[in-house]
Amino acid sequence: MIAEILDTLTKLLGPIATLSKDQRERKDTALRTISNALDETFLYYRDLANSNERNLDREELLSKYWSAAAISLRHFDQELALLCDHKSEYWINPERYSIQDIEDFNIKLDNIRNAYRKMLSPKSRFTSIGRN
Repeated sequence: MIAEILDTLTKLLGPIATLSKDQRERKDTALRTISNALDETFLYYRDLANSNERNLDREELLSKYWSAAAISLRHFDQELALLCDHKSEYWINPERYSIQDIEDFNIKLDNIRNAYRKMLSPKSRFTSIGRN
């Protein structure tokens, strides 16, 4: 009887342990995608400050980076995923957005970076949130 119970528990714990590992890997992937979007955006702003010349190819890539971040975050933090989606739309046509629009959509880069840093804590749950 005890052997049967232990066997059943072992069968149940295997998938639970795998699920936990899969969940951690998905969270790590989400963190990597938002980190990449943040890094590339800050690097673009640095280069833009040095050259004062927009690079439409890089802005297109930034849109894709933010979109990828939105997709990977959707299971963990829907609010932050939506902000990343708005950030992706921003990079499709940044001149369309005013400073007020950026504040209204809460897509200031520093706000998103602060939310990302909170997610880095192993104990933190994925929860959401200036610079643009």
